[in-house]
Amino acid sequence: MHTLPKSAYTKPELVEVGSFEDVTLGGSSGSNLDADFPSGTPFSDLTFS
Repeated sequence: MHTLPKSAYTKPELVEVGSFEDVTLGGSSGSNLDADFPSGTPFSDLTFS
C-alpha cells in the first residue's frame, strides 16, 4: 500500500474584501429572478394570475 506524505497544516486566513452588503448585494432585489425561472428572466416578464 502506497501512502502520500503528510504536509504541515496551514491555518486558513480571513481576508476582508468589503462590507457584507457590498459582497452579497444585500438589500438589493436585482433585476433577474431566481433558479425557478429560465436564466436572465427579468421581473417585468412575470404575470400573476
